[in-house]
Parts: sequence; structure tokens; C-alpha cells
Amino acid sequence: MDDETEIFDSRFSDCLLGNCQVERLYQGTLWAEGPVYFCDGDFLLWSDIPNDRMMKWTPGAGVTVFRQPSNYSNGHTRDRQGRLVSCEHGTRRVSPAPSGTAPSRSWPTPTKASGSTRPTTWW
Repeated sequence: MDDETEIFDSRFSDCLLGNCQVERLYQGTLWAEGPVYFCDGDFLLWSDIPNDRMMKWTPGAGVTVFRQPSNYSNGHTRDRQGRLVSCEHGTRRVSPAPSGTAPSRSWPTPTKASGSTRPTTWW
């Protein structure tokens, strides 16, 4: 663990393995949230919500912008087909990327029922 890492809850120490280290990957976000790791592609995605973007970290290549705008997405996971699924504040929807890691221009647009004020879930 580097000198700038501070543990606020001692229970976190139970998560650390003796042969592993906590490593800071990036410092350029205002509020980072919603990490999801793609072991099949060896990369990590997360959101920088105030900057309306998703970031991608790849070993050796570092950090790049994955998707901007991201519709203020935050919660990320993968579905059973391995696709990225994101919760989007800006569009009030939960949406999957069509191929798991598609850029923003090809993300699906869900259809809402006429006059509905409820969030749309597109699957």
C-alpha cells in the first residue's frame, strides 16, 4: 500500500492478502464509482459521474475515456452474456451495451410507454 492510502475502517484489512498490494490507478476523477472488471478483456471500467464519463484502465496502457457522455452512469455489472449493464441517471434507465464494450454512439435507446414517468428498463 502506498503512503497516501488511508484505511478508515479496520475491517478492510481483512480483505488484504499478504501477497497483494493496493495500488492507485488514477487520480483524475471528481467522484469515482461503480467499478466492474472484465477478466476476459483484462480491463477495469468505472464512472466519473460529475464529468459524465466512464473510464477504462488496462494494464500497460493506463487510463483512457471509455464513454463520454455516459448519461451520468454509476452502477455497473455484467449480465449472463457478459455484457456491461449500467444504471444511468441522465436517462433514468438500466441499459446493457450491445456487445459488452460498445462505444456510446451504438448504445441502444429504450422505448418508453407514452406518458410514463417511471424509469425504463431495456433488456
